[in-house]
Amino acid sequence: MFAFASSSTRGQAAGLSVEPSSELFEATDDPINDNDLLLVEVILDRLSITDSLGVYASGQGLYIPVGELSRLLDADLNPQLGERRIIGTIGEARRSILADMAHGIVRVDGTTLLLLPGDMVIGANDIYVRPALLEKLLPVRLRFDEQSLRMELTALEPLPIQSRLDRLKRLRGLQSDGSASREDVYKVRSPPALLSLPSFDVSLEAGAQERTPRYPYRYDVRAGGDLLFSNFQGYVGSDNKGKPATARVLLERRDANGKALGPLGLTRFSAGDIFTPPLALGARSLAGRGVAFSTAPLTQTTSFGRIDLRGELPLGYDVELYVNDVLRSGQSTPVQGRYEFRDVPLTRGINIIRIIAYGPRGERTEDVRVVNVGGGQLEKGQFVVDFGAAQQEKTVIDLSAKESGMITSPGVGDLRVAANIAYGLSEGVTLSGGIATYSPTGLDKRIVATTGVRTSIRGMATQVDVAHDDQGGTAAAVALAGQLGGFSTVVRHSEYRKAFVDETVPRGGDGRALTRSSEIDLDWALRPTERISIPMSMRVSRDQYASGDVSLNGLFRASSALGGVYVSAGFDFERFDPATGGPRNRIAGVFSASSFAAFQWQLRASLDYGLVPKAELRSFALTADRDLSETTALRVGLGQSFQDEKDTTLQLSAIKRLPFADLSLDGQYSRPNHDWRIGIQLAFSLVNNPLGGGYSARRPGAASGGNAAIRAWLDDNGNGRFDTGEEPVAGVVAKGPQGEEIVTDAKGRALVTGLGYNTVAQVQTNLDNVQLDNVAGPPSIVEFNPRAGSVAVINYPIQAKGEVMVTISIRRGERKTGLSAVMLRAVGDNGETHDGLTEYDGSFLFDALRPGRYRLELDQSQAKRLNMRFEAPAEFIIPAQGGPAPDVQAMVRFD
Repeated sequence: MFAFASSSTRGQAAGLSVEPSSELFEATDDPINDNDLLLVEVILDRLSITDSLGVYASGQGLYIPVGELSRLLDADLNPQLGERRIIGTIGEARRSILADMAHGIVRVDGTTLLLLPGDMVIGANDIYVRPALLEKLLPVRLRFDEQSLRMELTALEPLPIQSRLDRLKRLRGLQSDGSASREDVYKVRSPPALLSLPSFDVSLEAGAQERTPRYPYRYDVRAGGDLLFSNFQGYVGSDNKGKPATARVLLERRDANGKALGPLGLTRFSAGDIFTPPLALGARSLAGRGVAFSTAPLTQTTSFGRIDLRGELPLGYDVELYVNDVLRSGQSTPVQGRYEFRDVPLTRGINIIRIIAYGPRGERTEDVRVVNVGGGQLEKGQFVVDFGAAQQEKTVIDLSAKESGMITSPGVGDLRVAANIAYGLSEGVTLSGGIATYSPTGLDKRIVATTGVRTSIRGMATQVDVAHDDQGGTAAAVALAGQLGGFSTVVRHSEYRKAFVDETVPRGGDGRALTRSSEIDLDWALRPTERISIPMSMRVSRDQYASGDVSLNGLFRASSALGGVYVSAGFDFERFDPATGGPRNRIAGVFSASSFAAFQWQLRASLDYGLVPKAELRSFALTADRDLSETTALRVGLGQSFQDEKDTTLQLSAIKRLPFADLSLDGQYSRPNHDWRIGIQLAFSLVNNPLGGGYSARRPGAASGGNAAIRAWLDDNGNGRFDTGEEPVAGVVAKGPQGEEIVTDAKGRALVTGLGYNTVAQVQTNLDNVQLDNVAGPPSIVEFNPRAGSVAVINYPIQAKGEVMVTISIRRGERKTGLSAVMLRAVGDNGETHDGLTEYDGSFLFDALRPGRYRLELDQSQAKRLNMRFEAPAEFIIPAQGGPAPDVQAMVRFD
């Protein structure tokens, strides 16, 4: 089973299983307490970058806000509060960084360490870490002087901020607001509607070229929105003559809790162009038009040691797949507008998957997934169903005759039905079964049934499966995963009889019957020095076919950061020994390198070459991207083919990022054939604002991810609804997915697009620019469940707020003495409650209180323990216009 998760430590080599108990991270005392807030000066190599960073100095140590500090340092660290993790890259080589609280690990540059309890704390607006963990995430040494309230950072390698002097000069004047409010996340319900106006992602290309067609033009259009209380997703792409060539549609409903989709506890229901689930033996996952549903958690899949990865791939984009920091594969040509990495092998324990997408206009996006591979066991009593039925590799809108690049397999158009069930018999044993109809050869339809058990034997995850089809074919497979001598190891062996066809084996998808198949996967890390870690992966498989043919395949990959350059290299080996004729051998090599030189040029280079049957260079490519300003960029590319006509290709692109679109002008020239091409590409989104204003053009990404329309107003009556006569509020800031600031207009409206298609989306807000005094809004982190292309309406009521200074005293003879550490609660007639803890002089400031009458209460557990009570009831009133209320003096006594 896979579970997705994005100080002194015990080290674990890359690829090793690291599975600490989650109970270690159930904190009993909150180290983030407003009473421990300090505003400190931050010094980077003797240069002050701010004098008011809010840190917490508690009894459990110093806690530093990662998000705020990384923004000051211009570092690529992204705290994901909903996923309880920090992801990013560092250095010119873009070494990967991950700190994952859910799985209790820290992974930096290919090395996995345990995350110690208390090293990482989730705050309301940021993630806080101790200095020792910060020194692992960033190449700095930290020294904190509590007396002078100074935090000194010494860079161990150049940081982005140090390469941008103009940025640094501006940062000298920055100040934090010092806010230490620990509000809850503002969760907004956004259920799918019967019908909503869709959002569109549009990419248009046109140009002229030497070859036919002389004037090519093409487009990609994606659409998303609500339909029939589900999420509608559509896509249509054209050929080079502008004719529709491929299309797909999908209606999908997701529910992470399994409560909104009926009594069966469904977490996902899909209709349209879907993917069927794979069986343990026999039928693999394939696309087709049909229906599918599942009761498995949205972040879980059930293939042992393998996973299929799919996603949107717009025009001109290419993606790279990294598994545990090793470059495994790449794709530059979309199929039906998507990328697909199939049968990606994973190791036992925690795997870090990074899918990096490079756009034609210098874009670079990174999708990080944390996959915890266990033995496939479920909790005791847990029951999971996964079902799909589809017409194999046929789309709802069938344009396959016009799609020359369409890749199909045997059995196109046949009905494929697949169902898996699993039941947790005990904590250590899970029973599984499956049934499917499939056409592996395209000539006959088969029915196959499987049964199996998932358990653990002496620490090795163990999976045993047997299968039988209606034509007498049988299959049996055993898989083991665990640690062997420092290697993360997965071993799988299958035996087949009577022409059983197993599509789940990567080499078995062409319909040929196997007699046996074996595979071993090894992952480890080589550490030539203390500071250099080289993650490595090796795969070796042997397949014997019923025809007598034997195929031996191997793969080796290694990646590491060397001198500011992230380098990946590897070899592919193939030996095919047919039953008749001599064997054929092939060995090919790949090499790639990337760097963010001087934090200005994004450089990428790749080289393909062959070794057997002959040594030869095949191709070389180099691209360089440079942002000339926030809105203008440049791309230069060079490609060289060493085969056939040995073409040399030069590319030059100018990119303009407009507020509503991305525009690029591209030119290419190849010799010796003097082949040329010039073109223009325009990419934008069209989004309807449900709060009014109709459709507007935005940057790309609105149709493939969630969006939010924010309405801010002054909620005079406090009912949380925008009523007639209430004034909209301008100046509320919402941060977009790329860190851009979107501000509410005079009507109190703001539209935030491209928030992704994860189970949860978050928008960070603030009232810094609001021209009103004594007001406060909901919690600054707004959270909702996104749907592709849909626009969630976020009502953001702002109310007048007041404050009051409360002092708790005790009589000492004739004197009154302030009493510290008294736990207080202000309870309002409006239902609000606010907690506080008195300072050394017995005072506490209750702020951000809504108008109304409040009474003071003592914490019951503390009062009972100390036999403490108020001498007389204590109350106060926050006026209707907000602002400060008269100070409250309250006396306590001990019985």
